[in-house]
Amino acid sequence: MSSRHHPNRVRGPLAVAVCAAAGWMLWPQHALPHETITTTVLFDREIVRILNKHCVMCHAANGPSFPLETYEQTWIQARKIRAAVIARHMPPWSAFPGYGLFANDNSLTLRETQFMVSWVEGSGPRNAGTVFTNTADPKAVPRKEIRAAADFDHWQLGEPELKLSLPANRIEPQSAADVRRVVSDSGLTTERRLRGLEYMPGDRRVVRAAFFTVQETGDWIGSWTPWYGFMNLPKGSAWKLPAGCHIVAEIHYKGVTEPITERGMLGLSFADGPAPNTVSAIVVEAKAEVPAGATAQRVRAATRLSVDIEALALRLEFQAGLQSVEVAARKPDGATEVMLFAKNLNADWPSPYIFRSPVHVAKGSELTATGYYANNSAAPLNRGIRLTVNKVQVGR
Repeated sequence: MSSRHHPNRVRGPLAVAVCAAAGWMLWPQHALPHETITTTVLFDREIVRILNKHCVMCHAANGPSFPLETYEQTWIQARKIRAAVIARHMPPWSAFPGYGLFANDNSLTLRETQFMVSWVEGSGPRNAGTVFTNTADPKAVPRKEIRAAADFDHWQLGEPELKLSLPANRIEPQSAADVRRVVSDSGLTTERRLRGLEYMPGDRRVVRAAFFTVQETGDWIGSWTPWYGFMNLPKGSAWKLPAGCHIVAEIHYKGVTEPITERGMLGLSFADGPAPNTVSAIVVEAKAEVPAGATAQRVRAATRLSVDIEALALRLEFQAGLQSVEVAARKPDGATEVMLFAKNLNADWPSPYIFRSPVHVAKGSELTATGYYANNSAAPLNRGIRLTVNKVQVGR
């Protein structure tokens, strides 16, 4: 029968092409060795530096969160990392840039954020244009592994002159986040001048933060967070530790799935000679009722300075629902200096704010801490804010 009687018949070269295309689609395909790479940011270069600086203190084996030490571990968590970085949920740091400079600032810079996002969106290359495919290649040449790492057994301030082994805390399985307070006898027989304090947790998997005060004076003398585990005072400044004093440790724990006994070590370093500037504290606090449904109920604490001071560090204590807080000094001439502005404070990761350099606040200034609470419940809540400012007096 002539082909002109069958207009739908495919003939000649076209039929060959169609059959070839169909056969190619049905033929088993080899998986590509990697995805398309669209970034020059490399794990072995930029990303491992960011992990070392901001992340691996928590994201390590036997740490409080999933490990990010190796390339493979990081690649698998890449999308989660990207979302947390963009939302500013991780690394945990609530202070906004531009309002105070802090030695323990753990936030990513804009450039570091761009590196992380570019690396994730560009398929996460390791080094020379390769990405992880989550499959093993027995023929592959072993690579020299570059890992993120932190030295958890090293005293950052040097070997302390006095080590105090804190009383042990038993953390039961399935327990909620909790705060425990333990008291240790300093063993001091004479007054000493404390210039530095450092803490080593007994089990980093469960400790989120720790704050230390002197029981006899109430002075807050130092803190620990996974990314900044010590307090080091400026030269010429020191705390007075009375003879026979006791150190109170307020330790913040996270829940666990197995029973754990945690016992940390506190290291104290003393001044070699006279320390002319004695550190003391200013404490301001206020309470207020937050009505049901409130979105921004203000709580304000304030005091007026009778002397010139240099502020060294800030500690904020608050309850759930705090949306933002501002610490400011309104000067006698009417100008206002914002010392700290923090938003979306995370109670799971409490942190002090330690100034890189002492901040001068003039006599007559009004020092304020202003917070705003939300209340999503159907009943009013009692809420408050407490600010402790470690400082030295100027021009005594």
